[in-house]
Amino acid sequence: MKRAFLLTAILALAAAAHAAPPTPSQFLNMKVGEDRVLADYRQIASYFGALEKGSPRVKIETLGKTTLGEPMIMAVISSEANMKNLERIREISRRLADPRGLTDAQIDALVHEGRTVALVTCNIHSSEIASSQMAMEWAYALVTADDAETKRRLDNVVLLLVPSLNPDGETMITDYYRKYAGTKYEGGRLPWLYHHYVGHDNNRDWFMLTQIETKNLSHAIYQGWHPQIFVDEHQMGSNGARIFVMPAGTVCRTLPQ
Repeated sequence: MKRAFLLTAILALAAAAHAAPPTPSQFLNMKVGEDRVLADYRQIASYFGALEKGSPRVKIETLGKTTLGEPMIMAVISSEANMKNLERIREISRRLADPRGLTDAQIDALVHEGRTVALVTCNIHSSEIASSQMAMEWAYALVTADDAETKRRLDNVVLLLVPSLNPDGETMITDYYRKYAGTKYEGGRLPWLYHHYVGHDNNRDWFMLTQIETKNLSHAIYQGWHPQIFVDEHQMGSNGARIFVMPAGTVCRTLPQ
């Protein structure tokens, strides 16, 4: 009897360990992405923590603290095989970022062995709130997908996903919206800066690195991961889409060998 009970308990624990992670809506008990529904940064960070516990495809890195002291997180998402080999992939990415001193054959070997490291950041302008919510849905889709195409992409890419580049502002926007939801002030603009000192211009800090959040991400880029792709998710306004492509590839190719 005791053995049967013990076996049942072990099987139950094993099943729980392999159970699919909850959806964002299940975990937060709200309909994420629905009109008039916003998750704040702490809820978002807690959901990513749940994904890390529930899936071998996710690892959470803390980039540092924000201006107001919140932990600033980045999710590393890839296939199970790549997740076991992250340090080697990171090292290859670092060496390819500055290939001086390497022969063409060595470069080709590293390219063949390595994986594409793609950085996607969200919500640097915290009033552009959609990408912070989308990040949870996208991460869930990647860690639970079982189709051949998604698996192929995860085998070839290590995704670095930052759900918010301005966690303090994301919280301010969410709190302010919730406070006035259902009143005539619903949807109104925040009447103060949503980032200390710089407000909307936190987006222009990449050449001076005066803000803590910019420094945190810059460290992850230039000393941590050296991604080959960097996409910053903004939110389209009333004037249509605008897409900027920097000439970094051309610049890199002119570096002395």
